[in-house]
Amino acid sequence: MADHLSEEEQVEAIKRWWNENWVSVVLPIILALGGYLGWNSWQDHKQGKAEQASDLYQQLAMAAEVAPGETLSEEQRAAIDESANVIIDAHGGTLYADMANLLLAKIQVEGGQLDAAAARLQAVVDNGADEAIQQVAKARLARVMSAKGDHSAALSMVAQTDSQSFKALFAEIRGDVYSAQGKLAEANTEYQAALDTLLPSEFNRRSLIQLKLDAVAVPGTSDSVPAAGVEGDA
Repeated sequence: MADHLSEEEQVEAIKRWWNENWVSVVLPIILALGGYLGWNSWQDHKQGKAEQASDLYQQLAMAAEVAPGETLSEEQRAAIDESANVIIDAHGGTLYADMANLLLAKIQVEGGQLDAAAARLQAVVDNGADEAIQQVAKARLARVMSAKGDHSAALSMVAQTDSQSFKALFAEIRGDVYSAQGKLAEANTEYQAALDTLLPSEFNRRSLIQLKLDAVAVPGTSDSVPAAGVEGDA
């Protein structure tokens, strides 16, 4: 009987302990399980959003393709603008939204809408998803600014970069801007800097930059100096 009572007392003690402490035991387990499931759910959600954005951008890029010598119709431009804005609004802060802005800017430049293109590019410069896409936007915005005649702003946009991958491009654009202003000595310096900082993977650009350098090195050939392009190689 004593043993039986002892067992009953132990059971009662366990029950009392459980009643007093079950929250502190179960709650961490629930929270841990909920956190794990929530994290997986969030990751699945992010993956799904990324795949959706990728699909939308692929459709956008295909819609913007034209055969050599052809141009987009007004209806096509309007449809592309609408599709791009869907990506930008639904997937803001992602690389796909940035690429949609860059694509729209390219189309706007081709249509002579330089102010609209500059606004798109500035948005990527300010809020791009990563540094590389921001550098690309800076390069293109500098060309747009130069095409608008704002050479000072163009030079400021590509004044410097910490990225070795963009040093040659920025120097080349500075050379183009100086060439457009007829400042041949400055253009010569920048084109030489571009050649000096080209990466091995950029060897295909060397001949073009060399042609630009040769042009500004010859006195009296300012009329043949390449004007600053808008989109260029960026």
